[in-house]
Amino acid sequence: MRALGLAARALGWAAAGLAIGLVLAIVAPLALGQRPYTVLSGSMEPAIGTGDVVIVKRISPLQARAGEVVTFSDPDRTGRLITHRVRSAQRRAGHVSFVTRGDANNAAETWRVAEDGVISRVQYRVPEVGRLALLIRTRTGMLLLVLVPALLLGVHELHRIWRPANGAQGEAAA
Repeated sequence: MRALGLAARALGWAAAGLAIGLVLAIVAPLALGQRPYTVLSGSMEPAIGTGDVVIVKRISPLQARAGEVVTFSDPDRTGRLITHRVRSAQRRAGHVSFVTRGDANNAAETWRVAEDGVISRVQYRVPEVGRLALLIRTRTGMLLLVLVPALLLGVHELHRIWRPANGAQGEAAA
C-alpha cells in the first residue's frame, strides 16, 4: 500500500511539472508580446500538425523571409488565420506580395499586405496540446473537465474516511 501511495505522489508531481511546463511554454510568451494559436488543419505536416499550438510573434511584412513559417489573415475569409511557409516575398508600391504554401499542400496562395501591416512569425510549436483545448470547447469535454476531477475527489475522500487508523490493525490482532 505504501508503494502505491509513493507512486501516486510521484505521478502527481510529474503531472504538476507537466502543467507548469505547459503554462510556461504557452502562457508566459504573452508577456513578451507573443500569442498562442491552435492549428486546426494538417496543411503544415509534418513540421506542424493538427492540434499543435504555435507561438507566434508579430513582425513587419518586410521582415519575413523565404523558408520561414508565418501566420496571416486569410485574404479570402475574414477572421480566419493561416499558418504556412513563405515561398517568396516581393516589395511593390507600398505592399509586400507573398507566395505561401503549406508543406503538405500542392497549391500555393498569393496574397499581399501593406508594408506597414502586420503578420506573425512562428517562434515554436507545442505538439498536441491544442487537441485538449479543442476538446474542452465541446460539451463532452466540459463534462469531462468537471466530472473526472469531481469523481477523483470523491474517491479520495471516501478512501480517507474508510481507511483504518494507523493503530487500529494492531489492536484488532491483540
